[in-house]
Amino acid sequence: MSCFLCALSFLTRIPILVKGIDQPDTFKKSIYFFPVVGLIIGGILAGSYYLLAKLFPQTIAAALLLFIYVLLTGGLHLDGFIDTVDGIYGGRSREHRLEIMKDTHPGAFGVLGAVVLLLIKYSIYTQLSSDMLVILIAASVMGRQAMVWVQIFYPYARKQGLGMLFNIYGNVPLFGVTTGITIAILFFLAQINGLYIFFICSIILFILASWLSHLLGGLTGDTYGASCELIEISVLLTGFLLVR
Repeated sequence: MSCFLCALSFLTRIPILVKGIDQPDTFKKSIYFFPVVGLIIGGILAGSYYLLAKLFPQTIAAALLLFIYVLLTGGLHLDGFIDTVDGIYGGRSREHRLEIMKDTHPGAFGVLGAVVLLLIKYSIYTQLSSDMLVILIAASVMGRQAMVWVQIFYPYARKQGLGMLFNIYGNVPLFGVTTGITIAILFFLAQINGLYIFFICSIILFILASWLSHLLGGLTGDTYGASCELIEISVLLTGFLLVR
């Protein structure tokens, strides 16, 4: 239970009042629950939109849903996306990119990237229907699963940092368990479309992660967050096409 609560505390801003969940060993084991936490986040978002759409016009409901998403996650992954965009587009070398990403102050590239990303999410949210709510949940699950995969398959680019809390590079059992959980959830939510989403977005993720790893000599905590955000959008777009 402590590992699950650790994952929930790290990936969301849901208050957890249990002590002793921030130990290094607990952090490593908590990653087994990332897809489950994604399911919880997605469920909260889907339920929120269902209620909001009954009270407000769809455009207002979409804006409020975006606000709830940022509030629920604390902008954790969005912050990583901003830093990643700043580093990739502002740096000239591996070292320069990593140094820019380490800066806590967002740059012009990152802010522009965040605006575009949020605009895309908002645009998708304005087109949500009852059939699309399961895709909203699937996006949250795949986004957190993406964070597991990139940590397992790509080395950490820094000698220290937030990503070192997990240090699961090459952990094959973790890959098998979390991937199995994610496939089961997606199939339960969307049947064959869930499997299509899984395979299409997995390919997108590994192309993206390989490109980032080539530029940075590995991945960082910021790129983990960026992967989550971009795969969420990939799932939403893929699911939108499949449902329509």
